[in-house]
Amino acid sequence: MDPKDRPSRATEAFFGRRRGKTMRPQQAAALESGFGTYRLDLTAEPPADLHALFETDVRAVRLEIGFGGGEHLLH
Repeated sequence: MDPKDRPSRATEAFFGRRRGKTMRPQQAAALESGFGTYRLDLTAEPPADLHALFETDVRAVRLEIGFGGGEHLLH
């Protein structure tokens, strides 16, 4: 086998999903009704402290980047 035909490490190792799961009706309704609460204004200057993004006191801020359902935040 020619080495150029072998899969490279970059194509073999993939962590995450290649395609997202379809939203459940309850998730779609929650996003629709609460989008103003969940969204961030990306045109505004980012705060130095992420706690400033929330109206209530929070102990810790954890962000899941991507289109997941938040399941990784459970671990």
